Amino acid sequence: MWTPNDENSIEEHGRINGTSNVVVLDERAIAAAMPAPNVANLNVTKSSKVHIGPKFVSVTQNVQNAEMVKGRFLGLELVSSKRARRLRCSVAIFICWALIVAIGLMIYVIYITLPRQMRLDIGLNETWYLRRVDWDAITTYGDEYLDLPVTNVVIGHSAGNYCNQRDQCIDEMKLIQQQHLRNDWRDIGPNFLVGGNGYVFEGRGANVFGVMVRGNNGRSISVMFIGNYLMDETDQLQLNHTQILVDRLVEIGVLRPDYVLLGQCQLDFDTIPPGPNVMNRLDFFPHWVPKDRNRCLRW
Repeated sequence: MWTPNDENSIEEHGRINGTSNVVVLDERAIAAAMPAPNVANLNVTKSSKVHIGPKFVSVTQNVQNAEMVKGRFLGLELVSSKRARRLRCSVAIFICWALIVAIGLMIYVIYITLPRQMRLDIGLNETWYLRRVDWDAITTYGDEYLDLPVTNVVIGHSAGNYCNQRDQCIDEMKLIQQQHLRNDWRDIGPNFLVGGNGYVFEGRGANVFGVMVRGNNGRSISVMFIGNYLMDETDQLQLNHTQILVDRLVEIGVLRPDYVLLGQCQLDFDTIPPGPNVMNRLDFFPHWVPKDRNRCLRW
């Protein structure tokens, strides 16, 4: 039974915490102060685990310095930060490689897998028609292509040497291409060229953006007569084969059926090309329109 004397005894052998109602007891002191138990008779039957008398249990409490604990946490933070930096670097490297692979795939799809537009072969198989490979044209790159069909055929002249033989005209074609490359035109200027005796040469080609008529190249097929037609005369084969060429371009959808044929000076006012000796023969072509012919110079 609990008595006031027991309380006094506990207070004598314990420490009262001033900030709480908890009393910290020293079990060893209490045990020493308590009177020895008076046991008259004790019977133990069939028990191997019997303890008689007080039993003392040692409790060890480790109190670590607060700075040590804090240091350990800081160490963990430092390690964690280092790992995080490594992780961020790994993620950044992965993203960079992913972008490189994605760009590579895009280039592959655009330039390898997808069909690329190429120079159109008009399928004209005549002995008087020479493709680029036949006159050893310099290979060019980065061609721009026309939005077909176009509406105009524009006739000009080279204002250079006249030719009426195959080999002679091939040499002249090479000279014209070299001159146009020096002009930074990236290739020979017109889509087609026509020499004497009706030799027709593939220039830039039927579907490639030509360079001959300022402001009209995007909607025109340009045909350049080889020679200077202030002085040189046209022959009938030139006119006939030019018309065959134009008819073929209509058949394959390069030209609209209602196309218009013009001399270059009818679009580029106060200039000479194609020269008066060509302008005087343009009425041979059924689609020629004589508007603004008076703006063409004759000398």
